[in-house]
Amino acid sequence: MATPRIRSVIVTGGASGLGKIMSGYFAARGDIVTILDVDETNGPAVAAELETPDGSEAVRFRKCDISSWEEQAAAFRVVYEDVGYVDVVVANAGVSEGGRSWVVPPFPSATETGANRGEPEEPRLKVLDVNLVGNVYSVKLALHYMQLNTPDTTTGLRGSIICTASNAGLYPFPPQPLYAASKHAIIGLVRSLGPVYGQTHIGIRINALAPAVLKTNIAGKNALFTNMVVTPPSTLIAGLERLLVDTSLNGQVAEIHGENITLRPPHEIVDADSRHNLEEFSRFGYGQ
Repeated sequence: MATPRIRSVIVTGGASGLGKIMSGYFAARGDIVTILDVDETNGPAVAAELETPDGSEAVRFRKCDISSWEEQAAAFRVVYEDVGYVDVVVANAGVSEGGRSWVVPPFPSATETGANRGEPEEPRLKVLDVNLVGNVYSVKLALHYMQLNTPDTTTGLRGSIICTASNAGLYPFPPQPLYAASKHAIIGLVRSLGPVYGQTHIGIRINALAPAVLKTNIAGKNALFTNMVVTPPSTLIAGLERLLVDTSLNGQVAEIHGENITLRPPHEIVDADSRHNLEEFSRFGYGQ
């Protein structure tokens, strides 16, 4: 029997926060892990920290701004040329809006009413450039390189994509509505692509993690967590592992909360007419 090849994994945003936790999980399993992250100051040190004891250099770091198609395409190309294949992509990189969202008006706002408002400033949309556009780029590149893989003889699968959404993509999140919008979009992307990518001739699974509150650098000061119920990293890893191991899961969203992993189905379809139309979209929406 042939020895299974070592799995090649790409984790975007893997130099800190949830990405570092997940990179550590893959490294501990002996996978070849490539961390793509904009943080070139700490990234190499994180890769060295997560390195396997045998010194096989299985954890690599490459500076990459995922909001740039050129940078991300080049990074994926290097991984493919160095390793020869890509098996798992964790599209994880993300940023917050930083402080009060510009969408949310100051309170109280007596000096910014009526004629005193002045001209509007151009919206800051980095949170969408990274959390949505950058992760769409990751999915596109994962699709390209995974389709070069030979299907698994047992499952017929070529690879697995896992996107980091958030429970802010499942519920209203007034402090940062653009962050919430980006995470809602990732959930919609995953649910829409699952049935397509799961077809036999493609053979790729795509699922999403929707974590609740975990202590990460994206949230800023630790004081923010004082009154929060914090989910431990072990639940995140358990959810990640479930999405990786259960090959029946595709287009699914796993909410990670407390000690629990809950698969969250889409909204119930409102009526028979809508069900009919959605089935029609599914029938002719691909390959026409």
